[in-house]
Amino acid sequence: MQKHILIIVCTNVVPEMEEEFNRRYDEEHIPRLLRVPGVLWAKRGMNTRGGPKYIAVYEHESVEVQKTEAYREVLETDWANKIRPYLRNFVREIYQLL
Repeated sequence: MQKHILIIVCTNVVPEMEEEFNRRYDEEHIPRLLRVPGVLWAKRGMNTRGGPKYIAVYEHESVEVQKTEAYREVLETDWANKIRPYLRNFVREIYQLL
């Protein structure tokens, strides 16, 4: 049996794209991601003390979820591709739950 994983993404975004970045997460990314089979939940937050300003945390049933067409379609939208060049200090980590 495969164990669930957590994906943690931290990033900054240039100030002139911050409003659109947040709209994209709230209106497109999170709602579409939650419809992907195997994605259990998604939350995001904002750092108030320095470091990357934004964090998103996701739980998936397994690492296999990331290999699906449905998952890739969520990541490769026109809106995502528009925002991506404006991200700074982007870090994405995958953790296996014990």
